[in-house]
Amino acid sequence: MTMSTVAAPAVTEADASWLRLIKASIAVDLVFLLVFAYVGTFETTISEGDFKYTADYWYTGVGVPISLAGIAIVLGLHRLQHGADGRLGRIGTWINTLALIELCVQLGVSVLVGSEVRWGPSYPVFAALAFLGVALLAAGSWRTGLLPRWMLGVFPVVWLLGSFAAVGPTPVVLCAFLVVVGATVSRRVGLSRR
Repeated sequence: MTMSTVAAPAVTEADASWLRLIKASIAVDLVFLLVFAYVGTFETTISEGDFKYTADYWYTGVGVPISLAGIAIVLGLHRLQHGADGRLGRIGTWINTLALIELCVQLGVSVLVGSEVRWGPSYPVFAALAFLGVALLAAGSWRTGLLPRWMLGVFPVVWLLGSFAAVGPTPVVLCAFLVVVGATVSRRVGLSRR
């Protein structure tokens, strides 16, 4: 038995695991992004300070699962490329992960204390870093073929405007984009359900 015969099934199994993680994370993201869009469009929320409405908790709290799912999606896309996205992909994945962890903690603390918690300019800085991380991953992925180039070009902008810089119904655009990402990655990886 040659080494390539033994290694090939392991890569396929790993790819299947990463693909399942991406699909599950997209499903989680879709649910919470739709709640985010609904609350941001139709409900009254405060702009600063102590929470007054139930919608304040929903509007802030959905950022926690959106952050965690975002980490998983970007990590899964990076891992499915088996290093072909190079240093840009690796650095982008790390920057995105660290930025989303900070946003997750900040939003979680806000929900726990019932007030908008801002640690200086951290929210816009880390939202911009999440954008930068996705942009670096997209740039590193340009030649890998996992996602079409047009998707890589709009991914960072759609991610930012549909998540942490969202206004009203813009998370719905990110939802649609993530559905297309999930379908494209599934088709390109070539793995069927098990």
